[in-house]
Amino acid sequence: MDLIEQITSVATGLGWHVDTTSAPSIVEFEFSQYTPAGMDFNFSVEMKGDNPNSLLDDIERYYEAFDPDYEASLWIGDDGHGKRGAPYHIKDIVSDMEAAEKMIDTLLEALKKALEKND
Repeated sequence: MDLIEQITSVATGLGWHVDTTSAPSIVEFEFSQYTPAGMDFNFSVEMKGDNPNSLLDDIERYYEAFDPDYEASLWIGDDGHGKRGAPYHIKDIVSDMEAAEKMIDTLLEALKKALEKND
C-alpha cells in the first residue's frame, strides 16, 4: 500500500470521503464528511514531496485555526436561525461545529499514529 492509499484508508475508516489531486511534488487531499447534524463539512490540505509530516503539519495548522464559533456564524441567516440546511437553533449549529472540530482532531491523531509506523 503506498502512502496516499494508506492516508485514504485511515480517513475512510473514520467515515471521511477523500479526493486527491496530484501536481509535481504536491498532493492535495480534500477530506469531506457529514457532521452529526447532517451538514456537509470538508477541508483541503497538502502533502509536499511525499513527506507525510508536511500533511500532518497542514492538518494541524487547520485544526488549530478552526474556530467553531466563527464557522457557526457562517450558517446563521438574517433571521438569527440556521440557513442552507444548518440546524435551526444557534446553539445546535455551534455544537455541530464543535463536533466538526473533534472530527478533524480524531483524523489528525489517527493519521499520526498510522504514519509514525512508516518512520
